[in-house]
Amino acid sequence: MKKIDVSQPRRDYYNDECGLSTCPECGSQLIEENCTILLCAKSDSDEGKFATNLSGSHFCSQCPVVVFDVEKVGQAAKFGIRGDKNLEYFISGIIDLESIPEDKKHLEIGCEENPIPLIKFLPDLNAQAIIADTKSGRNEPCSCGSGKKYKKCCGK
Repeated sequence: MKKIDVSQPRRDYYNDECGLSTCPECGSQLIEENCTILLCAKSDSDEGKFATNLSGSHFCSQCPVVVFDVEKVGQAAKFGIRGDKNLEYFISGIIDLESIPEDKKHLEIGCEENPIPLIKFLPDLNAQAIIADTKSGRNEPCSCGSGKKYKKCCGK
C-alpha cells in the first residue's frame, strides 16, 4: 500500500543539501517511498534519458517536498549508461505509473499512444527571478507610449 501520492507536484532536494530525516521546508518527518523517476545522465562516453525505479526517495507528508538520496541516484545513473567518467545527472521528474489508463498499460511508456505521465518539479523557493533592465536607447520609441523618440520625450 502506497503512503504517498506521487501525482502531486513537489520541490526536489538532495540529501547532501539537507539530510534524509526531516523536511527542509517544514521540519516534518520524511517518509521513505520508492518511486519511478525520469533520469537524465551523461558521461564522457554515453548519455541517455531513462525511467528507473528509485529507492531512497523521501517524501514529506505535510508539504510538497521530495528529498532524493544522492548515492542511490548516482548508482542508478551509472547503471543506466555506459561509463561513469565525468558523470553528470539530473532528475526530470517523477513518473506517475498509476495514472496510466488500464487500456494503455500494455503499450510501451513514452510512445505516441502512451506518453510518459511525468510530474515535473515545482520551482525552487530559493531561486530568484532575474528581471532584465529594459532601458530604451536614445533613438528608440519611448516606452511611455507617446510615439516620440526616447531622446525627445522621457530622455530629456
